[in-house]
Amino acid sequence: MIRIGTRTSKLAMIQTELVKQKIQEHFPKEKIEIVPIITKGDIILHQPLASFGGKGVFTQEIEQQLLDKTIDIAVHSAKDVPMQLADGLCIGAVLAREDCRDVLVTRTGISAKDLPAGSVIGTSSLRRELQIKAMNPFVEIRMLRGNVPTRLQKLKDGQYDGIILAAAGLKRLHLEQEDGLFYEYFSKEDFLPAAGQGILAVEICKDSLKEVMDCLNDENARAVLMAERAFLTALDGSCNAPCGVCCEKSEDGFWISGMYAKDGKNLQRVDKKTDGTQPADAVALAENVAASLKVQTVSLVGAGPGAKDLMSLRALECVRRADVIIYDNLISPSILNEAKTEAKLLYVGKRANAHFMEQEEINRLIVGEAKKGGYVVRLKGGDPFIFGRGGEEALALKKEGIPFEIVSGISSSYSVPAAEGIPVTHRGCAASVHIITGHEGKEKKQAIDYAVLAKEEGTLVFLMGLGRIDEITQKLIQYGKDVKTPAAVISNGLSARQQSVTGILENIAVKVHKEKIKTPAIIVIGEVAALSEELMSAKQKPLSGKRILLTGTRSLIAKQEDTLKQLGAETVDISLIETYPCREAQTQQILSVVSDYSWIVFASAMGVHQFFAALSEVHVDRRKLGGVKFAVVGAATAEVLESYGYIADVVPQRANAETLGSIWADTLNRKDKVLLVQGRQSSPVLSEQLKEKECETDSICLYETRQDMRRIEECRRICPDMDYVVIASGTAAEAFKEVTDGLKLPKIVAIGPQTAKACEKAGLSVTTVAKKADSEGIAQAVLQDIIQAGNE
Repeated sequence: MIRIGTRTSKLAMIQTELVKQKIQEHFPKEKIEIVPIITKGDIILHQPLASFGGKGVFTQEIEQQLLDKTIDIAVHSAKDVPMQLADGLCIGAVLAREDCRDVLVTRTGISAKDLPAGSVIGTSSLRRELQIKAMNPFVEIRMLRGNVPTRLQKLKDGQYDGIILAAAGLKRLHLEQEDGLFYEYFSKEDFLPAAGQGILAVEICKDSLKEVMDCLNDENARAVLMAERAFLTALDGSCNAPCGVCCEKSEDGFWISGMYAKDGKNLQRVDKKTDGTQPADAVALAENVAASLKVQTVSLVGAGPGAKDLMSLRALECVRRADVIIYDNLISPSILNEAKTEAKLLYVGKRANAHFMEQEEINRLIVGEAKKGGYVVRLKGGDPFIFGRGGEEALALKKEGIPFEIVSGISSSYSVPAAEGIPVTHRGCAASVHIITGHEGKEKKQAIDYAVLAKEEGTLVFLMGLGRIDEITQKLIQYGKDVKTPAAVISNGLSARQQSVTGILENIAVKVHKEKIKTPAIIVIGEVAALSEELMSAKQKPLSGKRILLTGTRSLIAKQEDTLKQLGAETVDISLIETYPCREAQTQQILSVVSDYSWIVFASAMGVHQFFAALSEVHVDRRKLGGVKFAVVGAATAEVLESYGYIADVVPQRANAETLGSIWADTLNRKDKVLLVQGRQSSPVLSEQLKEKECETDSICLYETRQDMRRIEECRRICPDMDYVVIASGTAAEAFKEVTDGLKLPKIVAIGPQTAKACEKAGLSVTTVAKKADSEGIAQAVLQDIIQAGNE
């Protein structure tokens, strides 16, 4: 007696009968019993499969009966078999494949591509949803569950304009020609099936029924199925993953087409062939296709000439999406503050004669990171294809079969001269511009043709040529360039340290050495260089020439940099801390009775944001706050509270917890009930003051501040070149001390007295303390220190 377990649906029973008949063909005397088994997936029909266990819910109960020996074999649709089988079980046989295509069934016969906007398509498969949306982005997708006849009836009843089904199921049920319905079979070029679709898999206990399995097994179908399942495994996927695959065997090898949408939205497809004819060749090919799909397009991004606000919107979008950013030292450090907090930041910067990493190593790093499957951005100063060696990196990616894109940036070759009032072209003066590298590889022979350059009437712009300025000017003069030709050298362009010297061809090198001009620098030779004085329009502002390092959270830095930049400072953003939501066990309980409180106190603006977020999370109606009064730590917090539609009743003029406590706590009485909203690292001052009162007080912690130590090397590298550093919290003080330990530090500006104490406790010497704990207060503190330093 052979007992065959299967699901109870009509399709499952028909498929099981196919297996039974095949066994009886080879073993006519063998008694066979079909055992119907109801699975969890058959019972729960109102939810998507992924919400309660995925397609494994169609097999768990059946597998358990195999293990319990109440059945001998189980018949499954292969696409429903989970990737990880229960211990002791295996796929004993694979039957020949039926039609593996997907079918759009409609009542109108309108093709998928021509369906009107808003047409409702039924499917619960993300794979099918993504592919039908690729064919027609204007259709609407709705969940569709139930057996095949049930799904077809829902279509006939008008619940859907079309439904997507597997051709194999329709054909086995003989439902491929229903009256009043139209069938559009998708080609595998347009619509890839699920792994194993159309194949029946027979599951058994290991080492059992070998002769029976041998008669059922189709070697080609097994090879195809194993390859398609290997594809899923390589993608770390499952039956529910947004991917499709089809493996086909011919006389001269295997062909595999794979589709994958890692982000659940954007499809990628790869088609590959192998000449190998063994099952292992198919598996290897499947793994290769999966590896190609896991690799995302690498973006070679130009960061512009050194200022964050001169970066393109497209480039900024790349930075914000990146999982890995490989960057050099010619970019603005502030750009990295736009990266995700979980992004990996890898520094590969270099200057002349001081390579941090050789180009070949950088190429290998880009390729290696790309192969891990994350979205990689190679961030380069200026434009990656203008002496940025972007071409070499692109070729390295192409050699490895990794897709890439070029996101151009504003080149320093024209933007830096413009910042010094030099147009690289000018009517009647320079009709052309020639960009030349002044730094050639040591292995190269002399490639710059100075004889040709000397005759050019256009502007000559030399990048990376400061170390060879004597040679450059001498060669040009030697080959006939007029010694009186105007020339300029601009160092640290578009930064607070921008410095320039102007002269003529015969003396510009001398002036550069005298002024001790340093890299990075650009050399401009031509008549346009003489326009610098006349066209230079930049006016000095109170903080011009000052570089200020901002170390707070991203939201805080955004406000600080706006104020400081308006006063002429160059801000460098390196968030050494960031805030994250946190919810404690009693949060929901406290917020559910929020109307019981007479006062709610906010210790920070972040506390306001998180309070209203938490209210939404636990579905508390804001109207419950109608009788509540609000006390806030300062004007900035009051402003955030007002953005939610509430006016603070108490706002101290000086933004700190001590001042708030002194002007407000004494007004409380026994009948008052106070809720203190704060962060995990908030000052204990308010809590201690409230303890002294007789009123009932509760507190909830809704956020915490964590240190972000990804930019240690970068911070240490740029810190000596800063004039001031702004510290806005005790956590930031601790992080800055740890990051810069042992360095000579810039002047430290503390945002308030409590932060100043935290700085001193961390071992940081504070130069000045802002009288107002906001961006204007910081700016005034810096200005006052500059004035005081000037008077000493």
